[in-house]
Amino acid sequence: MGGGSERPVTVREVAAAASVSQATVSRVLSGSATVSPELARRVLGAAAALGYAPNLSARSLASGRTATVGVVVPNLANPYFYALIKQMIHDSEADGYRLLIADSDEKVSAETAHSEGLLRQSDGLIMCSPRGPESDLNRLRALGKPIVVFGRDGTTPEVSRVFAPGAAAIRDLVDHLARLGHRDLLYLRGPRHSWHDQQRFRAYRAAAADRLTVRALACGGSMEDGLRLAARVPETGASVVVSYNDLVAFGVVAGLAERGVSVPGDVSVTGYDDIPFARFLTPALTTIASPQEEAGAATWRAMSGLLRGETAGTRLTLSCRLVLRDSTAPPPARRGDPMPPAVPVARQAEPVGRG
Repeated sequence: MGGGSERPVTVREVAAAASVSQATVSRVLSGSATVSPELARRVLGAAAALGYAPNLSARSLASGRTATVGVVVPNLANPYFYALIKQMIHDSEADGYRLLIADSDEKVSAETAHSEGLLRQSDGLIMCSPRGPESDLNRLRALGKPIVVFGRDGTTPEVSRVFAPGAAAIRDLVDHLARLGHRDLLYLRGPRHSWHDQQRFRAYRAAAADRLTVRALACGGSMEDGLRLAARVPETGASVVVSYNDLVAFGVVAGLAERGVSVPGDVSVTGYDDIPFARFLTPALTTIASPQEEAGAATWRAMSGLLRGETAGTRLTLSCRLVLRDSTAPPPARRGDPMPPAVPVARQAEPVGRG
């Protein structure tokens, strides 16, 4: 026997073995309902006996479909997106699709390039928490393929959206902090182009109203950003640090510990997202749970519907919820004061908000 690879079986050979035309073989292998069950069984039996493997690239060229969908993410290092994408991979595979995933690394220019490139070589595009301007979507729409945006609301027509407004959960968190006796809140802001950061900062200020003073520092979205900003927390005099996300909160807690500042003994710290590690931090992190697996499933359902011809432009909203853990406590100056009536938010022993 020679050392080379075996020659692939052709459609012509399958047709000869099944005593049918090549066109019939093509219809059977493409799942056409116009072929009788008896002929289909004959063709599939011949293909299996010969070890026929279809040329997927050729099939894609013939059908104009690739059975792939592009996904652009701002930061794959964030476990929030890992959980989201893992669910989408699972659900898309069940529908016969593969995901092509790109990380823009919080750069608008990279997001734009990745989005256009993926959309040209796939059947649709999912944009997770896009950082670029809303006008970018109009240019992508011109390519005539389905687009789903997760994590940002907007007005661009023919773009379906899935997002989880957090204003109600933020009000619950601020109520909790006010009840503990906090009066000075420091918000560590997220990535500069983040729609979520703008919405969260606005919600914290609205919820605080006349009860708490809200100040902010530009930070970012990583543990390193939180670690870097921790050095500035004591000088602000804030009794509670409200972080853009859990990763920032992790960095803040670590940075404060390095400086001998106790959490929550000296300063309370909160996060956002409730990524899987939040409850394992020491102290366990008070945070807002934003759905991850549920969001991944909902986002793929929206894309799957568009691929089947459903009308674009739908909006699906999911719920966020407050999770109370050990990283929040009364500020030192208020310790021992009588507590006002509790807000109606139960302490959660397990993460919430997941699908």
